[in-house]
Amino acid sequence: MKKIAVLGGGNGAHTMAADLTQKGYEVTMCEAPEFRDSISKTLERQAIDLIDAWGGKHTVKLNLVTTDFEEAVRDASYIMMAVPAFGTKDFFGRIIPYLEDGQTVIKWSANFSALIFANMLKEKGIKKDITLAEAHTLPWGCRLVEPGTVQIMVWAVKLLLATLPAKNTQRVIEDIREMYPVVAGKNVLATTLNNLNPIVHPVGTVMNAGWVDAMGKGFYLYRDGNTLSISRGIKAVFEEVSKVAAAVGVPMLEYPEEDFWKRSSIMSTYFRAAFDKEGIVAKISGPESVKSRYITEDLPYGLVPIKKLGQQFNVPTPVIDAVIEFASVINQTDYMKEGMSLEEMGIAGLGRDQLEEVLDQGFS
Repeated sequence: MKKIAVLGGGNGAHTMAADLTQKGYEVTMCEAPEFRDSISKTLERQAIDLIDAWGGKHTVKLNLVTTDFEEAVRDASYIMMAVPAFGTKDFFGRIIPYLEDGQTVIKWSANFSALIFANMLKEKGIKKDITLAEAHTLPWGCRLVEPGTVQIMVWAVKLLLATLPAKNTQRVIEDIREMYPVVAGKNVLATTLNNLNPIVHPVGTVMNAGWVDAMGKGFYLYRDGNTLSISRGIKAVFEEVSKVAAAVGVPMLEYPEEDFWKRSSIMSTYFRAAFDKEGIVAKISGPESVKSRYITEDLPYGLVPIKKLGQQFNVPTPVIDAVIEFASVINQTDYMKEGMSLEEMGIAGLGRDQLEEVLDQGFS
């Protein structure tokens, strides 16, 4: 039985820990100690209540729930990071001292994570035999409905996964496809650029900013906010990201034209539900404010570095630029300054051939 560490304490980490335990893996879930109170119920019970897509409720007893990173990653074959993008560097930095040869770290979902991790290891001079990987999204749409209880609304039928270096992808795919429906991405830029959160969320929030301000917790982007106008904005951002992807030689997943004009947009194309997928996606609430993760995560860790990658390869991104500018004005934050840099990934100034070498072979 493979030992798996699931890092994080939100909806994704809770769902993954419970789901993989149900599938027969020995799972340890670990949250950062300063967030101990947020998972106090899960820590106390050492269990998670999982509501599946059909409404069935299951109490899942985990191997261990802890706030001790060393204990969590010890002897784990796979370290699954289901943490927000803004916590990625911090979490990886905390486990670096405890990583063991032969382990694989997977970030769900991507946000340039594998490149960030690899550059951190390079800068620290660490030569351990660690495989770094990322998937383009989480395996389900899920929400924490109350402390210690998570609900799955929809589940993925196709997940892109890639490793850095790319030569290790097939080995990891063979293991992970026993857990989730993964297929090989060309490299870790393919997984990152195919993450739809930065494509859909920031433009949808900015174009609905007045309504988000007025409605707060009562706002539902997919049910109320995704009109024809917003769908046109989403499609324009998707097309610009696709041009950046073409410039760096990676393919985008294909979406039927009609899916761009659905209330759920292309977010639900590769997901399934027990019944009425459109209706279920429409019930996913949020954003509650213009300072929700739809902006504060998906923009500085998504659209901003994508724009910077486009600049490096001479790809104009006027709609993305406008979304960044409007969000910066709305939130009085310089997202271009605060956003992730290509230097952090170790790819600043690289031409296409040099970039492809890094993606295929890793940092020398």
